[in-house]
Order: sequence, then C-alpha cells, then structure tokens
Amino acid sequence: MNTRLLNFLLVFLITMLALNWLLPQPKPVVTPTNEVVLHVEKTSYVSPDIPVIDIQNTTSTSITIDTCRDFSIKKDHNLLTNPPQEFCTTLTVPAGAKEKLVLASLYRLFQTPGKYEFALTVNGKISYADTIGDTPGFFRNLFRNVFYAPIFNLFAFLISSIPGYSFGLAIILVTITIRLVLLVPQHHILANSKKMQAIQPKIKELQEKFKGDQAKMGMELMNLYKAEQVNPLGSCLPLLIQMPLLIVLYWVVLGITDFANYYYLYPFLSTFDIAKINTEFFGIHLLSIGGITGAVLALTVGGAQWLQIKLSLPKESDVQKLEKMEKKIIEKKDGKYTEAEPSFMPDPSVMNKFMLYGMPIMIASSTYFFPAGVGIYWLIGTLFMLAQQVVVNQMSTKNKI
Repeated sequence: MNTRLLNFLLVFLITMLALNWLLPQPKPVVTPTNEVVLHVEKTSYVSPDIPVIDIQNTTSTSITIDTCRDFSIKKDHNLLTNPPQEFCTTLTVPAGAKEKLVLASLYRLFQTPGKYEFALTVNGKISYADTIGDTPGFFRNLFRNVFYAPIFNLFAFLISSIPGYSFGLAIILVTITIRLVLLVPQHHILANSKKMQAIQPKIKELQEKFKGDQAKMGMELMNLYKAEQVNPLGSCLPLLIQMPLLIVLYWVVLGITDFANYYYLYPFLSTFDIAKINTEFFGIHLLSIGGITGAVLALTVGGAQWLQIKLSLPKESDVQKLEKMEKKIIEKKDGKYTEAEPSFMPDPSVMNKFMLYGMPIMIASSTYFFPAGVGIYWLIGTLFMLAQQVVVNQMSTKNKI
C-alpha cells in the first residue's frame, strides 16, 4: 500500500482518538427505583425548540396519567393555566417502561426563552424536572434564518400544493429544483474536470522541466491554466455547494413534523398544517433511519455514486501514460537502477482509486445513518449528476475529435 495513504490513515486515527479523549463524556443518568421519574433529555434548549420529556415507571404496576390534571408546567415560575385542548389526554406507562410526553401542542410556549419547570403527580408523589430555554446565538440564528427557514418554507409550499400533503413528492421536487438551479455551474465544474484531465501530460512536463524552481513552475502552471481556460480548484466546488445544502436538508427532514417549525413559517404559509404531513412514500417511512430500507437506499446511492465517479475519471490508458511519466528511472554509477525521489504531490492512481471506491463507500455508509428522506434526495441528485456526466463526456469526446 502507498506510504502516503498509510500516513494519512494513521493521522486520521490519531485525530479521532484524541478527539474522543478530549471531548467531555456524557455522565450516566441514575434513575431511582420503585418510583415514577420525570426526566428532561437536555438541561437547556435553544428557543424555539421543544423540550423532550420522558416518564419512566420503575414501579411494579402500570400507571395512567392525565396530562392536564397530573402534569403541570411553570415558565419563569408562572404556572401555565388553560393548556390547549389537544394537549389534554391520557398516557399509560407500563411497569418498568418509559414513555415520551409529547409537548408539541405547546409549541407557542417555547418560542421565547425562559426557565421551564415540570411537575408530575402520581399516587400522591411528585416528580420534578426543569430545563432552560436559551436565546439562539448569532451563528445559530444566521443558520436558521438564512438556510433552514427558506428550505423549510420551500418544503411547506410544495407539500401544501401536493394532494395528500406528500413529503416524498416534495423531496423529489426540491431535489429537481436545486439541481436545475445548479445546472449551469455544475456543468462548468464537470467540464473543467475533464479539461484538467486532458492537460495532465502538459502539467507533468512543466513539473519536470522546472523541478528545481518552484516559483517559475507556479508561474508557468498559471499561464497554462489561463491558456487552457481551466480552474485547478474548480473540482472542489461541488462539495462546497452540496455540503451546506445536505446539512440543511438533513435537519429539515429530521424535524419536518416538529411543531416548533411554525416559528419559521412565512406569513403567506400561515395556514400550513404540520400535523397533516404524510411521511410515508411508497411504503418507505421517510423519517426512519437504518434497517432494510436504509440498507437498500445505501447500496443504491453508493452504486449510483460509483458509476458517476467512474465516468468522471480518465480512461485507464491515460492513467498509465501519466504513471510512466512520473516513474522516471535514474541510473547510478554502479550500474543499479532506482526510482526518483517521491514528490509531495498526491499519487494520481491512489487518489483515483480512493475516489472510485472510498467515496461511494463513505457516501453509502452516511446514507444508511441518515433519514430515508435524505437518502432519496441524495439518490435523485446523484442520478441527475450521472446524466450530466454522460452529456459532458460526449461533449468532451466530440471536442477531442
């Protein structure tokens, strides 16, 4: 195996171990026995997120709770009175089990920061829990207003326009919309990548010609890029464009049914009903993670990504020509032969193999651990890019002829 690849893997492993050692480890929660315990998952939230509350029954008998009679909430020490009717229900917690108390209908209460105190009375015993709603910081607020809110409102508009409030069809329409917006820049990126592959022999010649003069080599390379009208950093742009979108989409899909999203709705969508969103799509639960659905999506996305990368890489004959140019043989005085000193530039063959096999495996693994809705977005987007790659390859072949 290539030494540089081994060094990279070693550095990556050391970094992960260091992060695991330096980052604070969560403290285990000690649950009392033979009691009904109220537990808030986080000691603080960022408004308008809704706290998640668990009711754990460690007794030997089942309990039934009336959420309006047995459960109370104080905000900044003021008792909440007359909760919404949809919040009032009965919740049964079997012996030794744990159930979530859904606070979604109280989303308006959590839209402003404050201290929240919860109390649960069962058989004359009271269990307490509390949390703090903090004001979002500058960067979180920027992310929510500039990225999250527009994408969520786009989904809300499409879902409300589709019969049945289909979330799956909305994901497909959002993917196509994003790909159409990025169609021209993505085409330039793929075409630029093909041009870079075509001028690799010229780049190798310049590197060999000005081997001892880095400044001169840099100037000549820039002249070459200018003459050939290529951008050496152009192939990095897809990640810069797609990763923020993927991160936003992940959070939107994961929390699409969260009532806290009412906080982000634009005025013209004030009638949008989050409770009506249909997250089932051809038998796939779009918020589910892993399982058989996750495995099938992961393999499909990984296969499509492999094919797209395969079409984007240079032909095997071109790779062999570059390898021959790199492996210069130097004759020593004693008649023995040895390879030239390795350069600090990445080995193209190793990088191509990593792109062809490593990237699809990484993407497939990520898809498995993402909600199924994100996997569908990735699959549709990859198929779109695959079609673009075929068109770019045909245009590149015509240009060569």
